[in-house]
Amino acid sequence: METKLIFFDIDGTILSEKDHTIPSSTIQAIKEAQKNGHLCFINTGRPLSTIDQMIKDIGFDGYVCGCGTYIEYNHDILFHQEVQKETRKTVIQKSIEYHIDTMLEGKNGTSFPSKIFHPFVREIKENYTNQNFNIGEYSSHDSILFDKFASWYTDISDIDSFKKAISHDFDIIQRENDFIEVVPKGLSKASGIQFLVDYLQTSRDQTISIGDSTNDLAMLLYTKESVAMGNSHPALFDKVTYITDALENDGIYQALKHFHII
Repeated sequence: METKLIFFDIDGTILSEKDHTIPSSTIQAIKEAQKNGHLCFINTGRPLSTIDQMIKDIGFDGYVCGCGTYIEYNHDILFHQEVQKETRKTVIQKSIEYHIDTMLEGKNGTSFPSKIFHPFVREIKENYTNQNFNIGEYSSHDSILFDKFASWYTDISDIDSFKKAISHDFDIIQRENDFIEVVPKGLSKASGIQFLVDYLQTSRDQTISIGDSTNDLAMLLYTKESVAMGNSHPALFDKVTYITDALENDGIYQALKHFHII
């Protein structure tokens, strides 16, 4: 059997959003896939700095983090792109000016605004603190290093003006009614896969991606085979080649079994 490159999203795909655990069947499936000669990668919107230890402990062959802004294979960093200084300043200043709660995500840490309006962002910050992730705060005149960012907004936000201010440099993924994920133009979960396909001198025909949310669409549309978890955002179901069960119902194991990976 030819070696497949299998790309897994994290939240809602291998890590339960209900109880923040990884089903044992998921870990078993990934290890069996690797034993059978396939390569398993994380492909996530998260930066490397917020990858849970329990995920690292599985022993993935590599990571595509921050929607393609960071790529690692066999513990070697193959690619890393940070946002340029002047653009970083614009993001920070416009976030504060338009009352947007922007979480700046980088390889070495995540920064939050010194004043937070959205309750969910406060919850994320508390969660990251409890997990001992490297976090910081920023104010209007800072120039924090980051690779991409996520923004939440409320009734007092001017989200349209904010989007207009950043649209020249970034692609904007609308995740929820009050939440956008923002990635430098030209980079995505799909570009990360293409980089590894080229690096490993294989082809897209050998790729499989598995995800559950709208920021997974780029990779799901790119790979030869694609899997939506049963608990996925409904927009994914008509875009993939296979729909598996929910994560908590052994969805990953079923998916890899379906494609004869295990």
